[in-house]
Amino acid sequence: MSNLFNTELYFSSEKDELFENGTWPKPFVFNEEVVRVFDDMVSRSVPLYREVVACAAHWGLAYYQDGTKIIDIGCSTGTFLELFGRFLKQPATLVGIDSSKAMLEKAEKKLAEISKIHEIELICNQAENCSFNQSSVVVMNYTLQFLPLHQRQRLLQKIYKGLVPGGLLFLSEKIRSASPQFQETITLHYEAFKTRNGYAKNEIERKKEALENVLIPLTENEQIQMLHESGFEQVDSIIKLHNFISFVALKSK
Repeated sequence: MSNLFNTELYFSSEKDELFENGTWPKPFVFNEEVVRVFDDMVSRSVPLYREVVACAAHWGLAYYQDGTKIIDIGCSTGTFLELFGRFLKQPATLVGIDSSKAMLEKAEKKLAEISKIHEIELICNQAENCSFNQSSVVVMNYTLQFLPLHQRQRLLQKIYKGLVPGGLLFLSEKIRSASPQFQETITLHYEAFKTRNGYAKNEIERKKEALENVLIPLTENEQIQMLHESGFEQVDSIIKLHNFISFVALKSK
């Protein structure tokens, strides 16, 4: 069991200097430039990112059922699947879904070692076009927030239907406070977090501008309500810092 404590993540990217000067992706899009620096970008931009990925892997182990699939929606460069694959010793089917071909090309290289044990399926498509049948664990970290609001409920309902009884959804999102005053304070703390991680003020402002109208966050209560309305009987929040939160949602047996 000692391997379960080795949660060092496999990062494989250049330093994120995408918004430092010159042109940058506006609106924000997961193009080849972003993919090149993505691992560094997400680890320096999302509070507790490493802890969230490790937590998702541990919760995944707790709810994985033999003979089912583990699906990562918005798998990006495959960081979660690589860690989960190291933890899980019996062969399993690990599925990564991402709409960026460049992301999946990087994921394929990152997952090469665990593919000796597990069956790896990488699907380049929009999540709403994919099947989640016969899955016991679905992970969706910082992905739902990029979908138009009217599509989110439908996707969650489709995930719920595809999960086997007792299946788990691990969902991480950027949220906003229902209190404008608290939201202002949270934003100050979050920007200070990014500054401590080496981002200059102009980089923070440019990234914020690029994400405007691309990433539309809900409040914590709105997200919980959406999960319940999608069918999940049990929902809880397990990690929260500033404007980032992770939920677990269970399909009852």
